[in-house]
Amino acid sequence: MDNRLRLLLIVALLGSFALYSWRGLGEVFRERGRYTDALGLIPAATPPLRFGVPSLQELAVRYHLEPTQATCALCHVGQESAKQLNPFGRDYQVIVRRMLDESVSADSPEARSIFQLNALQVRQAIQEVTQDGLDSDGDGFDNDLELLFGFWPGEAQSRPSLSPQTLLGYRAQLRQLAQNGQLEALLRGQSPAKTPTGFWGFSKSQLPLVRPERLWLYQTALVPDSKR
Repeated sequence: MDNRLRLLLIVALLGSFALYSWRGLGEVFRERGRYTDALGLIPAATPPLRFGVPSLQELAVRYHLEPTQATCALCHVGQESAKQLNPFGRDYQVIVRRMLDESVSADSPEARSIFQLNALQVRQAIQEVTQDGLDSDGDGFDNDLELLFGFWPGEAQSRPSLSPQTLLGYRAQLRQLAQNGQLEALLRGQSPAKTPTGFWGFSKSQLPLVRPERLWLYQTALVPDSKR
């Protein structure tokens, strides 16, 4: 093949790839612009996770999870397991399989791969598995409640010492504050300080699943005069 023809072919291929990537990035930015977190706020910048499992990325942004804590153990039993699921993972699997049955051809070699869900399907699946009242591990705190305040939704032993009624009240207040714009104003106007984890019912040995600045934001909104 002539060198000039080879060069033109390479340039054409690179140009096509660049155009495809740019269009893809444009869609990502458009989606991100419309995106809100679990309370309806436009989320603050979330540090990227170490890997790109779409459902885990979605959970991390929706609930502002701490990157070092947001691992496959959210759904799987053990950090490295690829098969055994905890109760939260099993509930998510049921939702994903239903979506794949509806959108993926039965003869597809990857008909049971979570990576075949598009971004909107992943978002919908996460919304379903974190709907109010769905308590996968049966510990008395629904999945959204546990994720919002930093506990593991698939582990019954990971639960706050506070009562479900207390945290349900906190969530209702935060949703109202977010709807009124007060939570977003607080987020813009103040700098995070260290939040005592005891306020949220963590034991001394427990590490919150969510980023500390989010717990600070929620505590400051709920108890403005609390010691921080």
